[in-house]
Amino acid sequence: MVRTISNKGDRGRRYLFIDALRGFAVLLMIIYHMIFDLNGFHLIRFELIKNPLWYAFPRFIVSLFLICVGIGLALAHKQGIQWPRFRRRLYVIGIWALVISLVTYVLFPRNFVFFGILHCIFLTSLVGVFFVPRPKLSLALCLMLVIPSVIFRPSLIPIADWLGVKPFDYIPFYPWFGMVLLGIFLESMGFHRIPLRNTRLTRALESMGQHSLKIYLIHRPILFGGAFLLYKL
Repeated sequence: MVRTISNKGDRGRRYLFIDALRGFAVLLMIIYHMIFDLNGFHLIRFELIKNPLWYAFPRFIVSLFLICVGIGLALAHKQGIQWPRFRRRLYVIGIWALVISLVTYVLFPRNFVFFGILHCIFLTSLVGVFFVPRPKLSLALCLMLVIPSVIFRPSLIPIADWLGVKPFDYIPFYPWFGMVLLGIFLESMGFHRIPLRNTRLTRALESMGQHSLKIYLIHRPILFGGAFLLYKL
């Protein structure tokens, strides 16, 4: 059996491929953070910075998340910006982004997250929603943002250097806004309608995708605490 639409009972229409793609990104995120924490406590040995594979891995994960953000914006606001719904979503993301900044500042002042993935989703959503009616312009701007970044890797605003910190998570607006714009374009091409077989794996990924924020918020304390416990033992 092949499905396109997600399970009934969700608010509005959801597409299985997008939920499963977001769930796949969640799964990869958990794997990466598990390796990151185990490596941080010297329980395993991986070169996470100089190795091209491990350098690309987290950036691939962030790309998947932000592409899904762009597709979600296009699906939700294609007929015009739904301000009440949009504001509620921004409030939730913004509050949790602030909580993460405050908690990490208290616990890890030298590595606190001042602009992580939730901060990036908040700002890119706020700007990206105005590009929903303009998918071709979104693609052109995406290429203008992403291609120079890949080739030259510029650091336009070295906020981390100014603050004197090395944040655990730093996803700046540039160039990552380009991935949101790519998602807006892909929605216009029907990317979200790709059918998937109804299997245990796709249903599991679908569920993870539908609860991605909750999983994101709880998985780090669990993984970090588990790695710390193993280190102590």
